[in-house]
Amino acid sequence: MIRVFFDTEFTGLVIDPKLISIGLVDESGERTFYAELSDTWRLDDVGDFAREEVLPLLEGDAALMTISELTLRLGNWLEGFDEPVMLVTDSLAWDWPWIQEIFHEPGTWPENVDGHPLLLTMNYLNDYDAFELAVEAAFAAGLRRHHSLDDAKANCLGWIAAGGDIERAL
Repeated sequence: MIRVFFDTEFTGLVIDPKLISIGLVDESGERTFYAELSDTWRLDDVGDFAREEVLPLLEGDAALMTISELTLRLGNWLEGFDEPVMLVTDSLAWDWPWIQEIFHEPGTWPENVDGHPLLLTMNYLNDYDAFELAVEAAFAAGLRRHHSLDDAKANCLGWIAAGGDIERAL
């Protein structure tokens, strides 16, 4: 099973946030997916934090797509892996619901994707301190904090530094 790390950015920590972007990277770091949503949010939906930290990092152009396009493109990208995929996140509460939303229509969930993500916390990693240090080092080296693809990449680097997840070490 291959791990695919993902992160999302959204309009704010509010009751009804709107998805702004999503980034994914496989555990080798070689395959990435990045999308910005064009039809899920408006500027007046965006809270101060996202306005100051997230919006300036948006790339536009080829990354822009509708939620329907995202469902199709992301599903095809995930199904392009020749083995089962486990999605990995550092936030079940804020990131995982977006995956469920993207693939909520019947028949859209990629067949090779496990419906239970790996959570990047001290309860699931071999060495959480090494994870945290590697994530911070990745941002210090130039990855952009609060850019969903760069956040996913930083989490992947942290996972590698931590020696993977506890289950894999057993």
